This record gives sequence, C-alpha cells and structure tokens, in this order.
Amino acid sequence: MPAGDDDYEGVPYADLVFEEVDWSEIGDHDPGRRSERKGFERERNVQTEWATEACQDEERWVRSAGSKTGLTVKVTGYSAMAGFVVTVVVAPKDHPPQGRWWGASAWAAKSAEVKAYEEGG
Repeated sequence: MPAGDDDYEGVPYADLVFEEVDWSEIGDHDPGRRSERKGFERERNVQTEWATEACQDEERWVRSAGSKTGLTVKVTGYSAMAGFVVTVVVAPKDHPPQGRWWGASAWAAKSAEVKAYEEGG
C-alpha cells in the first residue's frame, strides 16, 4: 500500500509537500456543499480554498486516510481564511508524491482531529 503507517511510498508524512491541490474532479463531493449532501445542517461547509490552505499549514498533521486502496492521505491543518482547523483527503497526482494532489473531500475538523493537530499529530 502506498500510504503506510509512517510514510507515503517512502516519503515521510512530515516531508510531503502540498504545492497544488486540484479540486476540478470533485463533482458532487464539493466540500462547500457537504452539509446539504450529508443532511447535517449544523456542519460547517469548507471552501476548497480553505482546504488547500489547511494542506499548506506548516503545522499540518498528515497520515493515511485508511482507504482500501491506500492511495489517499488525510491532512489536518489550520485555515486562516476559514478561521478553523480543516481535515482534507487528497490523492497524489505523481508517484511518489511530488507536490501535486487531487482534492477528494474536506470538512471542519472533528474535536479529536483538532486535539491531535494541536498536540502535533
């Protein structure tokens, strides 16, 4: 599996670079409409710009997303534009990953994710 416990295809999670996150293929999974899609009126929607900013946070927490294919990672980081911590699921465009990613999903980080982010992952 590409996404292991400590690295992605040999690149430690802490060393992954998120220069570009491409959201052009999300279709109906737009995180800006997540609350509508999931039926959770109280959930905050996340704009793709906020999600990208969270990926580029210097203090971000990166780990495997636990997908069956092992292709995706979760990134939890702070978005100043949003004013809160965001969790993002991305897949690399290149193997091994080199900074270009496909955005797959994003949400306002859950309390456990915020706590782990604040504690440094």
